[in-house]
Amino acid sequence: MSSQPIARLTLTDRLRREWYVTKVDVLAQDVPGGFRKERRRELRSDLASAAADVGMSQAVSDLGPASALAHQLKLAEGRKLPHWWTGVIVWAILLYAHGGMVAAMTYGLLESADQLHGDRTVTVHATWLGTTVTVSQGEKMLSTAEGSIFTIAVLALISLAAARAWRYRPAWLQKRRAREFALRTKGL
Repeated sequence: MSSQPIARLTLTDRLRREWYVTKVDVLAQDVPGGFRKERRRELRSDLASAAADVGMSQAVSDLGPASALAHQLKLAEGRKLPHWWTGVIVWAILLYAHGGMVAAMTYGLLESADQLHGDRTVTVHATWLGTTVTVSQGEKMLSTAEGSIFTIAVLALISLAAARAWRYRPAWLQKRRAREFALRTKGL
């Protein structure tokens, strides 16, 4: 941190700084959280100091693209981590897509049952990715949807694959592997 007094930033300067810091943070998902937190703090401080000299726009452009800075942070750390935010976003997209498909399927079945029923009771059903929708129409209309664990399992597996969950290594396991590696290389 610099000991120079930092000029008060305008709202647009703070927004520009925070947007840049957020982009770097999101792009540097491979960097452990504690290390990223320190780098965010340093980046904010450095940008504020540079903004006092040359202005925030110039300070941000002098740093270059956020992706390049994030890549440098990843190289400095030297290990790959899961991308949990990517997994969460994929989970949300898949969940909404599945809900939309079930809603569209239910609407289609309601319309079909309405056109087919006449003087009799009609039951129509359809299944999509383990979710079964049944619509019965007679004197009264009844609609049910039944999900299965299969649906949740498929969505969870796709989300975990998107998050690269196989990269997760607890700290104790990393320390043990580092010790084992050190012992192996010491004997060479």
